[in-house]
Amino acid sequence: MSIIKEQYRELFTLAHERLRELFTTLHSQYACPNCATQPEDVLQVLHAGCGYREWQKAVVWHLENTVGKQIVESLDRIKAARETKGACHSCGVCCSLSSSQFDYATLLDKAQNGDGFAEQFTRVFIPYADVDEAHRKYPDTVDHILGQVDGDVHFYHCPYLSDDNRCTIYTHPHRPEICASYPETPLVHIYQGCGYQPWREDMMPTTLLAHASLELCQHYAFKILDAVKATPEPSS
Repeated sequence: MSIIKEQYRELFTLAHERLRELFTTLHSQYACPNCATQPEDVLQVLHAGCGYREWQKAVVWHLENTVGKQIVESLDRIKAARETKGACHSCGVCCSLSSSQFDYATLLDKAQNGDGFAEQFTRVFIPYADVDEAHRKYPDTVDHILGQVDGDVHFYHCPYLSDDNRCTIYTHPHRPEICASYPETPLVHIYQGCGYQPWREDMMPTTLLAHASLELCQHYAFKILDAVKATPEPSS
């Protein structure tokens, strides 16, 4: 298992515990005189007219508003910290060695189907012939990336990089926004000597926690709403 995936699993557990605490706190604010046993599972389909249906609705509201707002604010702080905790040293490695879990044909297909990132990426980046070609040029970085992830990794480079590591389309409209905003998230694999590495290392736990929280919020919100819809309406 990769280091990042292992760390994500630990933070996923932490995020889950925090959400369960929220569910319990909200649970204490509701009651149903017709329930012989209080429902402990927020995903439970309730009986008609159950007072705990409002508990489920309150949980969804807090997931979408309270917790959701906290996640957005956290991601905004992470992005803002990039300007104070990192800086570009113009090494050019991000241009001459980019990686993706997708091969070039898949990226082209995703671009044609409306994937904005894939469209920008394939607009300039072209694939190395294979991993060995990328490894010959950047052995340490390729080994580091391969050691961080599970599954296939495909390497790419930009043909618009000059011999002195300058972007030859820097002010041209053809240059993608993903280049200007790189690295947009600490989840991007970057060169170990990159000036943004201190920011990436410092913000990685917060980023993983935010993404774990988002994944859990989406899961619970959909499942709870399904349970609410499945609960029969009280008979008139």
